Amino acid sequence: MKEMNLYIDESGNLGTGMGRYFLICALEVDSSIKSSIVKRAGRVICRFKEKNNIPKKTELKGSSLNNEKRNELLDKILYKGIKVRYIVLDLKQTTMLLEKSDDKNACFNYLIQLIVKQIINDNPDIEKINLFLDNRSVKIGNRLSLKPYLYNKLVLEQLETKCNVKRIEFKITYLESESCYLIQWADIIANSLYKKYNSNEELFYEKIKPYIIFESKFPSKNFGK
Repeated sequence: MKEMNLYIDESGNLGTGMGRYFLICALEVDSSIKSSIVKRAGRVICRFKEKNNIPKKTELKGSSLNNEKRNELLDKILYKGIKVRYIVLDLKQTTMLLEKSDDKNACFNYLIQLIVKQIINDNPDIEKINLFLDNRSVKIGNRLSLKPYLYNKLVLEQLETKCNVKRIEFKITYLESESCYLIQWADIIANSLYKKYNSNEELFYEKIKPYIIFESKFPSKNFGK
C-alpha cells in the first residue's frame, strides 16, 4: 500500500493585526524510510541540545534560533529522504475574516487541503496519508473537523467530475511538539521559509530550496501586492 507521512507546523499568525503572512510547512516522509528518518531526527535534536547546553525537555523553536544555530541545524535536517511542501497565505489579500477561532480553523483546514490535494495529484497510487500536527495548531473542539473535511473535498467531491474515484484514507494525529522531533524539524523549516516573506531574508530559503517539491502562494493572483 502506498502510504505517505506529513509532519506539519506553521509560522506566523492567522488573524487581523498579526502580521501579513501565514505559512504552513509539511515535511513529507515516505513510509519506507520513516523509521530511519524518525531516528535521525531524534539524534540531530538531542546532539544539538547537548552541544549547546539546552535542557533535554526544552522544545527547540525556529523563532528562537540565531542565524548561526539555524544554519547548523538546517545542515543536519536537510538530508536525503526529506521533502518539503509549503503554502504561504497573504492575509492582506484574503477575503476571509479571521477574527473568530472557527474562521481561523476553516482557513487552516483549507490550506492543509491544498497541500494534500497536490500530494494526491503527484502520487496517483496513494492509498493512505498520515498527518501529524502540533496539538497547539487548532483548538480542542476543532480537532475532529480536518479528517471529514479532507475526505469530503478530496474524495467525495471528485464524484461530480470523475467516473472512478479511489478511496483514500486520512489519519490525523495531534502530538505535543516537544515529543515529536519531526514536528520540531517542520517548525524550524517553516520559520526559516517564513523569513523570506516576513523580512525578505532569502538565505535560508535558498538553502532549503533543493528539497522543496511544492510551494504555493495564496491567493496567487494578488499575492504580495
